[in-house]
Amino acid sequence: MGPFRHSLAALMAIGLGPFLAAALVARPKLRRGLGERFGRIPEDSVERIWVHASSVGEALAACRLVRVLEEDGYAVRASTTTLTGLGVFRRDRPAMPSSLAPLDHPWCVESAIRRGRPSLSVLIETELWPNWIAACARREIPVVVASGRLSDRSFPRYRRIRHLLGRTLQRIDAVGARTEVDAERFVELGVPEHRVCVTGDLKLDPPAAQPALAIDLIRALADVSVVVGGSTYPSEEAALLDALDGAEKAGHAFVLVLAPRQIERAAELARFCRERRRRVHLRSRLEGRHLVPGEILILDTLGELAATYATASIAFVGGTLEPIGGHNLVEPVHAGCPVLFGPYFQNARKVVEILEVGGAGLCVSDAGELGVEIIRAFDDLEACRIRGEMGRENLEAHRGSVARTKEMIEDVLERRGRARPVSLAP
Repeated sequence: MGPFRHSLAALMAIGLGPFLAAALVARPKLRRGLGERFGRIPEDSVERIWVHASSVGEALAACRLVRVLEEDGYAVRASTTTLTGLGVFRRDRPAMPSSLAPLDHPWCVESAIRRGRPSLSVLIETELWPNWIAACARREIPVVVASGRLSDRSFPRYRRIRHLLGRTLQRIDAVGARTEVDAERFVELGVPEHRVCVTGDLKLDPPAAQPALAIDLIRALADVSVVVGGSTYPSEEAALLDALDGAEKAGHAFVLVLAPRQIERAAELARFCRERRRRVHLRSRLEGRHLVPGEILILDTLGELAATYATASIAFVGGTLEPIGGHNLVEPVHAGCPVLFGPYFQNARKVVEILEVGGAGLCVSDAGELGVEIIRAFDDLEACRIRGEMGRENLEAHRGSVARTKEMIEDVLERRGRARPVSLAP
């Protein structure tokens, strides 16, 4: 890093220092992994493909890519922006080095790259960090974007600053976009057209096997009907409790499983459910209980939502009744479970198109319609089951995005003359 960049980095550190200090005081959770955020990760003895994902959903998708890379002998490491995302990597790939991503400051990224020794950087979806990409370019480390996404919400913001992003995007070696629309948007922002292709959505690629449900959860949910609310927000949880009330009045009873988007809200959610005169169980304190219809189970653990969908007659995915844009609509359908979602699904338009074929997915306009559709599902559970199976079959047609992304990575490694980062595992 030259004198000018050092001076600029110092000014950035001085300017941002007070804000960072205030954030650490206001939010103690940010202190966890602070060394990693400053780039102080264990020094690696080999070069690796470095895969970076934002949070839980992206980390789960990235794990599929990591798995096939490691199976083919590549050495891989991973990073994520959030502690929950890091938990996904450490649970799914415990032998793989993983850490929190460095802050996008020149000193932090230089330290992380020097210690982590990436041979190629893979950024999942829209993790376009300018200082990280610039540092990779200075060290001639190729950068690729996998499952590239520019949502209806984010694209206008990026377009307004494309004159600032232009140099960053021109440094990217390849973009594997989710859809043709995403590919066109990357090109419009400044990625050379010949470097952009459509590889598909890593989240759509069906898993090799459905995640297994823990034995105590199997026992807890045995012989009862189940509705799952995944990645939910407060107003959506209230809507699901209203739906449970309405279903009971209509003669249907079920266990409601809630997985709040932020696990830290589990205790708050439990209090809210008890105020609604519901018996509540935290998954972490299940202790061999068998649940009965009308009770609430709150998933306050990581990594069990996908498997829990397989127990459900129908599911609702959050971030869709609130203007968030939608979370992982694919997981329940991979499990053969039809899914309900609200009108705010702009982050998952392609998925919605697939789910609407055969009725595996249904958009509800508001909380009231959510309750109506849950009752309708219980009026004909066999038809509900068939819709779920049709959805799973429709997703099978989209298998292959992981393989296409791996091929793109190998093409870039070969084109840039980078040595193959071979795993040390036997």
